[in-house]
Formats: sequence, C-alpha cells, structure tokens
Amino acid sequence: MQRILREPLLHFIVLGALLFAVYAGVRRVDSASVQDIVVSRSRVAHLAGMFSRSWRREPNPNELSDLVNDYVREEILYREAKAMGLDNDDPVIRRRLRQKLEFLAEDVAAQRAPTDDELNSLLHNEPDRFRTESRYSFSHVFLNPDRYRDRLAERQDALGKELAEMSESTDPAEIGDRFLLGQSFADMPAHELTRLFGEDFSGQLANVPPGSWEGPLRSSYGVHFVRVTSREQGRLPSLDEARPALLREWSERERIKANAETFARLRSRYRVVIEQASEQPRERQP
Repeated sequence: MQRILREPLLHFIVLGALLFAVYAGVRRVDSASVQDIVVSRSRVAHLAGMFSRSWRREPNPNELSDLVNDYVREEILYREAKAMGLDNDDPVIRRRLRQKLEFLAEDVAAQRAPTDDELNSLLHNEPDRFRTESRYSFSHVFLNPDRYRDRLAERQDALGKELAEMSESTDPAEIGDRFLLGQSFADMPAHELTRLFGEDFSGQLANVPPGSWEGPLRSSYGVHFVRVTSREQGRLPSLDEARPALLREWSERERIKANAETFARLRSRYRVVIEQASEQPRERQP
C-alpha cells in the first residue's frame, strides 16, 4: 500500500482531480453570476435614430429587432473582452480612448461662441491671414521659344508692333502660338495664377496697367504679351465678409488651447519616471 502511495502516477492523478474540482467550482460560480444588460428606451431610440440618418427612413419592427440584438451582441462581447484584459496594451484602443478624451475637451471649448470684439481683434492682429487675394482677368498672346530659337528677340519686337496696331476685331490667338491652357482667363486668383504661370509671371502681371497690350512677360512656358481687362486688388475684408474664416480659425485655436489646458491639468496628477539605460531611474519634471 505504501508503495502505491509513493507512485508518481498516483500523485499526478490526484493533482489533476483536484484541479478539475476547483475549475468546476469556479465554473459553477461564474455560471450563477448572471449579468444584466438593460437596453433602455433611450438606447433603442438612439439605435433607431442612427438607422434613420443612414437610410433616410424609420426602421421596421424586424430591422429594429436586429439593431437591438446586434447591440446586445456587441455589449456581451465587449464586456467579455474587457474582463479578459484584451483592451490592455492595444495601441488602437489606447489611441481611440485618447481621441475620445480630447474630443470631450474640444466639446467644452465649442460651447462658447466668440464675441465680435474677439473676431475683430483676430482680423486686425493678423491681417495677412485673412486678406483677400488679387484677381485678374486677361488675354495673352504666346510665343514658344523652341519655335524661334535665335529669332525670338526679333519675333518679340514684331509681335509688339502687331499688337499695338491690331484692331478690336482681330483675334489675338491668330497671331501667336498655340497655348494649351487657353488664350483668355477670367477672375483668376493670384495663387492660381502663380501655380499655372510661375511667380515671375504673376509678379510682372501685378504691375501691368489694364486696357492695353503689354510685354513681353516671361513664364515657365515662354514669352507672353498680355492685356489685362480687369484687376481686383487684394484687400482686408470687413468683419462680416471674413466671419466664416475667422470662426474657423478661432475655433481651431480654442480647440488646441482646450486640449493643452486639459492635458496640463491631467499631467499634474502624475509623476513620470523614465528609466535610463545603465542608469538609475530618474524623475522627469513636467
């Protein structure tokens, strides 16, 4: 009998039986502790509202039942995953929780509307940010340098004389080279002008008097003679004109400010210790 009791196999069997009994007991306790999931009327209304915004109609009874069942499924899986610690050290979940907390701070900031004095101060303290762009309407005659090469200067002089003597009925496109972007441009903002023709051209065009043919002006494409038909100089808009842009800028600054203040307040609750390689841990001051 004593020999049997000393057998390792017997010890293994007894230990396995004990572990099984403990596990079964834990399972019975877990099974007995049923958790409640209450789907409130407001939650059902919220689910129905989300459906309506997506599909532009109210859900029918079967669809609403499916929405509720899907919510219950999500809640069960969420609770079980959280109980298992699956949210720990997950960078996606950490990032999402960080965003939600930042959104809360931004919501608080968004509740306050700026006064006209605040917007007016922003407008006049940073006028270049809100100044309207200059806009140009013009026609041009293009000379392609690759076509004329050594005769370009001669062709420029001849074209200048042709344009000076040209009648109103003459189409400028008939006496110049083909230009893929067109011969006339209406109400073109300065940034678009610079994007298409380059900074040198836009800078020269700003000094061309309206009404007559002037040139030559150089662009990234070649040589141009231009006639400005209208030019609207950039200016500082009124408060009402600039209000949409001012509100966007003010809201963005308030959002950044709210996040910074919230983080500073939360940061003060923590002592951060950063362990250095081959050194003793040291405290990092906020």
